[in-house]
Amino acid sequence: MSSRLLNSLPYEDGFHMPAEFEPQRAVWMIFASNGATWYNGCIPAQRAQVEMVKAINAAGTPVHIGVAPGLWLQAEQMLKGLDVTLYEMTSDDNWVRDTGAICVRNDATGEVRGVDFKFNAYGGEKHGASMYYAVDDLIARKMLQAEGLDRYRTSFILEGGSVICDGEGTAIVTESCLLNENRNPEYDREGIEKMLHDYLGFEKVIWLKSGVDNEEGETDGHVDDVCAFLAPGEVVTCYTEDRENPYYEVFRDCYETLSHAVDAKGRGLTVHKLTAAAPFAFTEEEAENLLAAQGVGKEEDGHWRKAGEAAVPSYANFLITNGSIIFPVYGLATDEEAVACMERIAAGRFTVRPVPAHDIALGGGSVHCTTQQIPR
Repeated sequence: MSSRLLNSLPYEDGFHMPAEFEPQRAVWMIFASNGATWYNGCIPAQRAQVEMVKAINAAGTPVHIGVAPGLWLQAEQMLKGLDVTLYEMTSDDNWVRDTGAICVRNDATGEVRGVDFKFNAYGGEKHGASMYYAVDDLIARKMLQAEGLDRYRTSFILEGGSVICDGEGTAIVTESCLLNENRNPEYDREGIEKMLHDYLGFEKVIWLKSGVDNEEGETDGHVDDVCAFLAPGEVVTCYTEDRENPYYEVFRDCYETLSHAVDAKGRGLTVHKLTAAAPFAFTEEEAENLLAAQGVGKEEDGHWRKAGEAAVPSYANFLITNGSIIFPVYGLATDEEAVACMERIAAGRFTVRPVPAHDIALGGGSVHCTTQQIPR
């Protein structure tokens, strides 16, 4: 299908990023293939992805999946009978939220286009996760060609998990990620806000200090691990009263900032406290049955993980699609409370569909990170 490369700016053309809770025509995923990210040859992560696809399909949303050439038959077999379309795509990173296109829409015409931001594996040579990100920097254009959507290309580095929006001109981001010198060191806060305005249509950017995954080679604190929009002027954010939780201060600061924030329409935000996940650590099997990272690794043996290292589960890292919340659970003592909390907050507006995400979280993200929506 055709996908024209445009030389104008989305905002000048009347396009903006719609909210995730608006209607969607499809959700994209990348079939887990990186054995340095997911243990046991990615099989547990792939099985978790199958359960995610089932839940997304139950919401009435088709799923489009990029599959590495050597995994095509396996993907077909595991996803048999589901509403999926497979596309052959080579990738190193499997987090399509971050490598994939961010769609923008013109509300007057209904036309959808895509923005192809640059991807540098969460930092490139400065504490990035991989040195092989050039192949992932092609994912966005491949997606847009598959969808037949025209695209805007920019050298500005932005991952989809580092920004959330309300569809009415308001975005939430973190300083720890967007102001990090390993992304766009030539831009200050004002310059970054200008780029977000020109390419995604944001009139107001709310800055949180930090996310939760700030170690070397991680995302430097993506916002989708701490909060999410449910409607214009309404957000959920992880919160705990447990001072022993390693992210107690981060969650508290996010809640306070959001509670005092004003959006692009001049409204104060309604801020819901969402149960914070109990911490969990990598087992010996999960940490040792990984491949050595290609080019970058935190451990002396070239691996990313070690037994006892903390994973970063987040209940805020959910996907909203066509009236459903695809909600991650991790096999933790907090799961039941978190699902009940989300159902109370949703108050019948969304169907909460829990999916097992323990094996996804071991890779450094969750449901939201491994999906990217295409709006109607």
